[in-house]
Amino acid sequence: MVAGVINIGTENISFDIAQNDQDDIDIIESLDYPLFLGRDTFTTGRISFEKVEILSQKLLGFKRVAEEYGANKLKVVGTTALREAENLDFILDQIETRTGFTIDVLDDYEEKSHIYMELIRNFEKYKKYKRDDVLFVYIGTGSMGLATYSKGLIDSSQNIKIGSVKVSEMLRDLEENTLHYSNLIREYLNTFYQPINVWLINKKIKTFVTCGNEIEFLAGLLGKNEEEVLNIPQEEFDKLFQNLKSKNATELSREYDISESKANSLLSALAFYRLLLEVSGAENILVFPKVNLSRSLLFQRLLSRKYRRFFNLLEKSTIISSRNIGKRYFYEETHSQTVEKYAIKLFDVLEPIHQLSKRHRLLLQVAAILHDIGKYVNIKKHYLHSYNIIKGSEIIGLTSRELDIVSRIAYFHSAQDLEIDDYSSQLENIPDKILITKMLAILRLADALDVAHESKLGDIEVNLEGNHLIITTHTPKETLLEEWALKRKDNFFLEVFGILPELLKKV
Repeated sequence: MVAGVINIGTENISFDIAQNDQDDIDIIESLDYPLFLGRDTFTTGRISFEKVEILSQKLLGFKRVAEEYGANKLKVVGTTALREAENLDFILDQIETRTGFTIDVLDDYEEKSHIYMELIRNFEKYKKYKRDDVLFVYIGTGSMGLATYSKGLIDSSQNIKIGSVKVSEMLRDLEENTLHYSNLIREYLNTFYQPINVWLINKKIKTFVTCGNEIEFLAGLLGKNEEEVLNIPQEEFDKLFQNLKSKNATELSREYDISESKANSLLSALAFYRLLLEVSGAENILVFPKVNLSRSLLFQRLLSRKYRRFFNLLEKSTIISSRNIGKRYFYEETHSQTVEKYAIKLFDVLEPIHQLSKRHRLLLQVAAILHDIGKYVNIKKHYLHSYNIIKGSEIIGLTSRELDIVSRIAYFHSAQDLEIDDYSSQLENIPDKILITKMLAILRLADALDVAHESKLGDIEVNLEGNHLIITTHTPKETLLEEWALKRKDNFFLEVFGILPELLKKV
């Protein structure tokens, strides 16, 4: 089987064709064309229509090459430069009209998730580094992703909207006014030191794992040319840093026969990696040359069964990350676990009715874990604080759209007498209104079942009988409060599903 991926990046348009090769993929053709879309986006906010014309021509050329290999179905993705362009909608429409391609512009979180899965897949082979906490680092052209990895799962992540090309473009005008441009970059990046330091406060990082063209180039300067993995001890990187930090882009360009644009990105990346080594205390950098977005997407398409395992790892990481966020804000863990358990049980029993997917089950689970997190800020209007905390958090594996869904579920979960008409008017222009409403109805019911935050009902049984949802508990404890809470929220549930929930006590 042959598949192809076109990645419209910040600097290049890349095209890779691969075939499956037992447990891995084999790249059989790789092409790229420098277009530097990021210069347009990061300086003017828009991509010029001249570049759209060139991009369309190159896409048609790649399409012809793909047909020669029999790869008729191509996946075309865009990242930061397209994602942040103000005229994105017009660009996508023009490209589809001219080429027939529909471009999937990846959410920043989605892009990082693909990279992390590919890093995990490669890193798993090196058991001697897995004993300690590990920092995964992906410095893209427009953003930087950080994730902590422990016991086979990612347990927390950060996404910083600054990358090697973006910082170069931002500071380009200042380059002529300083003798040491790299010092200027480091000064700017120091603003991120304290937030990253606080985030890593309980971690003991000895290794950080990364990928990317800039770090590969730097590793090459140190004579690291192994095929599978490049190991850069902290001492060797420091020597290289001391050697390069006083040079400007013009000097680097001449010395290493690279473009000044590439040299600028290299200086930015050098400063990024130096900062991360310092703040993390890592003893070495592991670089995986083969890891990139296109390879991750090709692995997903060509070896979907094997990919599924890594996708499941990512979903487990999503849950772990959510719980760690809860702990950071001192959430009521027992209540959270009880509501989570009840919500999942209700979801599974109601599956024939709600027709939601396994992915929606995950979103409901995250919402159940974090629904009361806003109480850390203030009990008064805690639902609003929950919304803001979730919306502003990094939860590995979730896109910004999915974070929005989870945060809206948390926002509406606590309203006692929520009328469907008033609620619907507040979500009138939200595309995911129906999804949010169904998951919200389930979470409100699960929350009502533990209204006293004492897990009184224990392990409930849930059965769907006609238009009634029978929730059975065998607790010897008094359940008047739970019955009262259920009645206050059952009208909303009835409006959404046409089913009346009932609490039945059997001792």
